[in-house]
Order: sequence, then C-alpha cells, then structure tokens
Amino acid sequence: MKILKTAKSLQETRKGIDGLVGFVPTMGALHEGHLSLIQKSLKENPVLIVSIFVNPTQFDSPLDLEKYPRNLTHDLSLIEQIAPDAIVFTPSVSEIYGNTVHTKNYAFEGLDRIMEGASREGHFQGVATVVEQLLDLVKPDKAYFGEKDFQQLQIIKKMVSQKKHPTTIVGCPIKREPDGLAMSSRNQRLSNEQRLHAPLLYQALQEAKSLFQKQNATAAHRHVEALFAAQTHFTLDYFSICSEETLMESHVDKTEKVRGFIAAQLGEIRLIDNLKF
Repeated sequence: MKILKTAKSLQETRKGIDGLVGFVPTMGALHEGHLSLIQKSLKENPVLIVSIFVNPTQFDSPLDLEKYPRNLTHDLSLIEQIAPDAIVFTPSVSEIYGNTVHTKNYAFEGLDRIMEGASREGHFQGVATVVEQLLDLVKPDKAYFGEKDFQQLQIIKKMVSQKKHPTTIVGCPIKREPDGLAMSSRNQRLSNEQRLHAPLLYQALQEAKSLFQKQNATAAHRHVEALFAAQTHFTLDYFSICSEETLMESHVDKTEKVRGFIAAQLGEIRLIDNLKF
C-alpha cells in the first residue's frame, strides 16, 4: 500500500499509472459501508485510489467538525486488509485549499437547498468543492459513493455533468447493521442507549414505504410524524418522499422511481437514511 500526503506526489504517481483507475473518496472513520465501495472498485478497476480527508467546508458547525471521529491508523489497517496494493491519499487542509479555505459556488437548480441543504446551509457547495478538487487531482475513470447520502450522490452527478468531467460516478447500495441502522461514521458517537433507539429511522422508512404503496404519500407522512411525536429520544428534522431523479417532492406518484428520505436528531448526533419506495 502506498500512502501519499501531497498533491504533487499524487500527481506524479498518477502519471505512471496505466489502466482503469477507481477512486473512493472518504472522510475516514471507515466502516463496512466504505469497504463495500472499495470492493466494488477493486472488481471494476485494476488500480484503486482511496482518499481520507475530513473536509472542513461541508460542516455547518465548527463543533461538529471538531467532534468528527478520526483514526487514520485504523483506517489504513482496514484498507490494507482488503486492498494491499491501494494508493491512499491523506492530504492536509492546506494541500487541498492552500492558505485560504474557501468554497466554490455551483448552480444546482435548488437541489442543494432542500432536505439536507435546508438544514445545513452551504453543505453541498462544500461537498462539491472538495469532490471537484479531488477528481481533478486523481483523474479516476470511476468514483464510488454510497447511496446513504443519496442527495449528495445526485448533486455530485450534476456537478460532474456541468463540469463535463470524464469520471463516471457510481452509486452503491446502503450497508446496514443487522437491526437496519444505516452504517455511518457518526454512529461511533452514539451512546449505548442511543444506539438502541437509532434503528427507528429505518423502521419509519419501512412502514412509510408500506403505507405509500398501499395508500398514498399523505398516509405515509402522517404515520412518520406520529411515530416521532410519540417518543422523546428523537427530534424529526424532515421526512420526504421524492423523485429519485429530481429530488422534488411535489406530484410524486407510484409510476416514478421514488425514494423516502428522513433526518432526525438523536441527542447531539444527526442521523439520516433513505429507502427506495
């Protein structure tokens, strides 16, 4: 495994690579969800590049950035177990942003102002900024992202299309714990008690899916709102049923490819999930 810390060393290494390159960008705190992206890339490309970079521009709270879990030694060990020939890029903030941390402005036609964007102003502008920078450095043939952040996935696809970037963006299925909780680096911050309550998001999505299919979107919304109103551990941020393609909620019907999206606060930790309806 080759570990690179500078953009210059990455670019020099990249020049010497022949064949397809798969790229898995991460913020570290790796779990089985990340490893599934790595395994997908290994199946489709002879060369794998993984980045580990906690991107400051996508955090709306300095405290959230500070508390984000970091364990580079553990992350590298996990990668080496399944991809011993991987190239791992672990840049500093200054390597990515120079002396001034800044966010570019993208026109996402409202995709960045709904759901996660409504709750976290500037979040997706920060995500797009770092992803564009990493794609320009790595120049991968394919880049792999998990569908747990489905809104992010769609926004990245739009950015790549707008910039006419040659990389193909590949979405990969959500990996879940045995009780249904979507795997996330933030789960590491859950207390034992909170962890017992966390699967409520997936339960709500499953029950909403059933109601949507048997009745309609209104019945699904009412059920989810009542479910969260009846307990004290969570504060529901939003529940939406949207077109997978446009992420728009209005006029959703059962002939479209539809997905349910949910976000809720559990103590200090904000959890999100989604499910194809």
